[in-house]
Amino acid sequence: MDCFTNVLETFPYGIIVTDSDGVIIFCNQAVLGISGYGKEEILGTGPEIIISGIDDNPELPVGSQSPDSSGSPCAYIERKGRKKDGTEFYSEISTSIARIDGKNYSVYCIYDITRRALEKKGLLERNEVLSENYEELSRIFRKVKAIKDEWERTMDCAGVMVALVDNQGKIKRCNKALKEFIGKRYAEILGCDWGELLFNNRMKPGALQNKGAEIYHEPSGKWFIINSYPFNIIHEAEISGDVVIIHDSTEMKKITLELKKKNDELETTYTALKSMQSQILQQEKMASIGQLAAGIAHEINNPIGFISSNLGSLDRYLSKITEFIGVQSETIMRLHPQKAVMEELAERRNQLKVDYIILDIKDLIKESLDGAERVNKIVQDMKSFSRINEKEDNLADINAGLDSTINIVWNELKYKAVLIKDYGDIPMTKCNQGQINQIFMNLLINAAHAIEKNGEIAVKTWSSDGSIFVSISDTGSGIPDDVKNRIFEPFFTTKEVGKGTGLGLSIAYDIIKKHNGHINVDSKAGEGTTFTLSIPIVQ
Repeated sequence: MDCFTNVLETFPYGIIVTDSDGVIIFCNQAVLGISGYGKEEILGTGPEIIISGIDDNPELPVGSQSPDSSGSPCAYIERKGRKKDGTEFYSEISTSIARIDGKNYSVYCIYDITRRALEKKGLLERNEVLSENYEELSRIFRKVKAIKDEWERTMDCAGVMVALVDNQGKIKRCNKALKEFIGKRYAEILGCDWGELLFNNRMKPGALQNKGAEIYHEPSGKWFIINSYPFNIIHEAEISGDVVIIHDSTEMKKITLELKKKNDELETTYTALKSMQSQILQQEKMASIGQLAAGIAHEINNPIGFISSNLGSLDRYLSKITEFIGVQSETIMRLHPQKAVMEELAERRNQLKVDYIILDIKDLIKESLDGAERVNKIVQDMKSFSRINEKEDNLADINAGLDSTINIVWNELKYKAVLIKDYGDIPMTKCNQGQINQIFMNLLINAAHAIEKNGEIAVKTWSSDGSIFVSISDTGSGIPDDVKNRIFEPFFTTKEVGKGTGLGLSIAYDIIKKHNGHINVDSKAGEGTTFTLSIPIVQ
């Protein structure tokens, strides 16, 4: 018995034994470390001194409970308790009944899970913060859209004339007041020199900055004060043009103040939006991305459908109109063969560029149909990507899944690397396509992030010995040998703080294991990395 007691004393988890009256007759050293009590304070008391919690969980059964025939534990719970010094601890407690010499003895095993419980609590708190940040970002998006719409309506409702001109003085944008004042269509105004169009002389907007100019407009008999303001592309120092504001001198002060107020509002909101967007993009979970992709694909699918259909109808209608114009021209030639009439019609047709317009419309429709088809392909890829949370396995084309995922993350890849695809003739296999695509996404994005400036990313597929293999290689910075064996650990990352959660490869590893597959890494610091996946072919 002493030998058995000594063995129990060395156990890393707490052990308590009570007699049939529920009185503690033994506890090991681990119990003392967990509770903070001395052995003399515990022996002779009830197990409640250790296992009674400060939460609402039910009490454990006591030793008088009848044992089951198998001797297996009859209770298992998680508790939050309080040590002797008042500090809280979390534990997992299981109990079993032992019958010796006709008496029942209760054996309690106590595992200290304080660290794990606190980590779980921290994750829940961070998830709550993420949800709050997402709601805040949505609110800011709505606010920015409202301000943008208000800004455009303000510009068209304002009595002042406003034009955006490039560095050569050519008009790039203008408001409704300027269009109505000139008396021409937008298409006729855009690209014209603003000074020549309004005042029959070329004016350099830069020369008006900080001082303005007062000019008399003879056709209307009005005086206008002209101010020019440099127009910069956000985050770029080079001036890309000027905003020219033309207004009656009596209204100058009022309109200038209103524009300044709106501009400050827009800049403040935009700055806040960029800050929040940066945080959310770095912390968002893959599940929310998939849900967003599904929503966007659903919203785009119907309108792109009728756009494609209408473009097809428009193409057929144009063919009929073109045919009718041809027949009409032939009929006019037969009814009025006079040369003067024919020349007048030909000249008018040439002035209106009817032939050019017909040909151009066909090209425009073709380009629009091609664009609609590209959007439809993106929608289908987004639908495929959004199936991350599907639980059922279905027959899937791995090559098609790779293409779909590459389309989704293409914006991450195209500025960093040349993509090389080498797809083999592989069979379809039964798997969770959404989850497999998530692995591809994590690996492709990691490959792009590993490349500092320009490099190559190679994707290859093949089948062998009843399995499908996929390799994704990059010419990036590689993985140091001292951390290579930790890359699949949850929350482990070599990226800077705030730029990675450390869950991408861990998720990929779990998914591939659920598919009874394997994932291997071959990397050399400074040369690049290759991840090779294998999943069994299941028909």
